[in-house]
Amino acid sequence: MFGAITALGTVGIDVTALVAGLGLVGFGLAFALRDAISNLLAGVIVLMYRPFRVGDHVATAGFEGKVMAIDLRYTTIDAGDNRHLIPNSTLLSKPVTVPRGTAAA
Repeated sequence: MFGAITALGTVGIDVTALVAGLGLVGFGLAFALRDAISNLLAGVIVLMYRPFRVGDHVATAGFEGKVMAIDLRYTTIDAGDNRHLIPNSTLLSKPVTVPRGTAAA
């Protein structure tokens, strides 16, 4: 991409608008993917540090239940009649309560 823009500029074509447009597209994509990337990085941190594990009973952000699954984007909590998908970025920014005896060792 960089080579193509450089070649067009060398040939004499004005690439100012093209470069500005690419910058705006990059900004728009970064802004649109902000939450997804935040949840992905938070998922990596949750999986690395393991503050809780599958099977633990946790409470966070107004939700409480048994952890059924932890993936890169969401943590699934079973609250009996409901299943909640909690974004991992929420788990890093809100307090998480893990009762004694159920926390990961």
